[in-house]
Amino acid sequence: MSSLEKRLEAFRQLPLRAQLSLINSTASNEVLSQNQEYLQSLNRIHQECLLSATPEQKTAYDRFIKNAPN
Repeated sequence: MSSLEKRLEAFRQLPLRAQLSLINSTASNEVLSQNQEYLQSLNRIHQECLLSATPEQKTAYDRFIKNAPN
């Protein structure tokens, strides 16, 4: 398994809110944001995780999004 595959698999194990935070910080980073393939992979995995989230996880995530500062 490549280093990228290992990072993406570790990302998949994070809670939804932590995934979102990592996506946002990666997108805000001057160097990391240039790797669009990596960002797209993070977003794809995040969407997959959202689709498979339990109702409780989804509710907590939605509450977090609603209360997050803009």
